[in-house]
Amino acid sequence: MGTNFIRPKDGVSMLHIRLFVAAFSCLAIPLWSPVQAAEPPSSRACAQTSALRTIKDAAQRIGCIGASRQLWIVGEIHGTREIPQLVEALVDQEAATGKVTLALEIPSFEQPALDTYLASPGSLADVQRWLATPFWSAGVRDGRSSQAMLQLIDQVRRWRERGRRIDIVLTEPDYDQKAIEKAGGPLALKEQGMAQAIRRALTQDGRVVALMGNFHARYGDLGTITGMNITSPSAVEQLSELSPLLVWMSAAKGQAWTCQGDDDCRAHKAGEGDAISHPQLDVAVSPSSQIEIVKLRLPSFTPSLPATKTK
Repeated sequence: MGTNFIRPKDGVSMLHIRLFVAAFSCLAIPLWSPVQAAEPPSSRACAQTSALRTIKDAAQRIGCIGASRQLWIVGEIHGTREIPQLVEALVDQEAATGKVTLALEIPSFEQPALDTYLASPGSLADVQRWLATPFWSAGVRDGRSSQAMLQLIDQVRRWRERGRRIDIVLTEPDYDQKAIEKAGGPLALKEQGMAQAIRRALTQDGRVVALMGNFHARYGDLGTITGMNITSPSAVEQLSELSPLLVWMSAAKGQAWTCQGDDDCRAHKAGEGDAISHPQLDVAVSPSSQIEIVKLRLPSFTPSLPATKTK
């Protein structure tokens, strides 16, 4: 989960909400028929094929496991180079045969500016105009506005120029006092808003690939935070009846550009465990028969710095 850039509306204190949601920052933690005519292989069969060497290998394996599911969710640690690269590979392979919607944990008020950029030639002036918007120029640098995220979105723009059917939707809701009170707090509002935005995307044709912080992707015991009493269900928990594929990311070592507190935004340690030389993928036991959980562990995370300088 990233610290939010929030516009004050209806008397809401932007600072108050930012400080509240920042407390959870970087806790490193419709009917649809698939394109494939034949019955897809089982998840276990997909997972037990040849060893993975690259992130693209991992994306192909995930595509095999998730072939029968319309919604793929990637639970990430913000601020790495590798996770946007994985998402890029997933979108690339799926867009080769059909429509894809990429759902990103970015404030929805940025959607008009993003749509304008995606329809542009991508000139220096186009990039500068887009990066002058509040999220990129004045938001908290929590990893969601990283150089790697900028590169992911620009790659989608270039694919669209070549005729590929790829949309991007932004999932973080606007925050106003009435909405916060109705939801039961800003955190509950964010989870609900993200889930609703993804549901809307699922009414369209094609695959939906949703990228979100692993806090919002918590499910069952996955992502449980010891000592914290969180009553609002996560975005993934609210989408579980849609039978998504959940990809849970981690690494053996490395760093990610995250915010630990409202002001401590920099490269932080983001890996743990025994060293590995190649990506490791496991199909995890799910507490529900509806959701498929894949755990992807990379050898290392590399921090991706903010796309713009702090003013």
